[in-house]
Amino acid sequence: MASVEYLIKQFLTPDKKTLDLSNQKLGDKGAIALSKSKALRKLKRLSLPNNSISDEGILAIAESEYFKNLTELDIYGNLIGDDGVKAIAASPYFKKLNKLSLYCNLVEDEGAIALAESQTLVKLKHLFLTSNRIRREGVAALRAAKCNSRLCHLHLDEIEDFIYEDDIEEEDDEIAITSLEDLKKIKEKMAERKLKNA
Repeated sequence: MASVEYLIKQFLTPDKKTLDLSNQKLGDKGAIALSKSKALRKLKRLSLPNNSISDEGILAIAESEYFKNLTELDIYGNLIGDDGVKAIAASPYFKKLNKLSLYCNLVEDEGAIALAESQTLVKLKHLFLTSNRIRREGVAALRAAKCNSRLCHLHLDEIEDFIYEDDIEEEDDEIAITSLEDLKKIKEKMAERKLKNA
């Protein structure tokens, strides 16, 4: 990986408002170095997809005053979990954030709920969270927050597409899920049980 200072010089737009460092293998060290760069004080759009950034790296970015003008943050395809997302949700420097792309990370319910209940992400309207590990509680919190003056464009996996371990009874374990047809069979069985128990 080239030095972060070099990458900033190469990819920061002349107006200093956009920086796209997609696929640069930054890791947490690179994200931490970014968080300390005064050259990014005017930055509005930051793209860091596919950089192996985990909670440690995004925590440094969330705690950096140099990102107080950010309106868009694309950090999809990384290793960010609940602690990192909680840092984003609580950051006093992300008050202008309008778009947050977090799909294909490691976010679970706690992180989703933190985003839904955030008191600082007041301008967040576009939230991309597909392909994470969010379950019912997190989905419910996000849907409840949707269009409550924000999160008007919420992108989540359909909850119906998930099958949770606690929904599957022992008899279902005999069905090996090797295709969409197998998945359909288990869903049908679960639906039948719900009707019987209603």
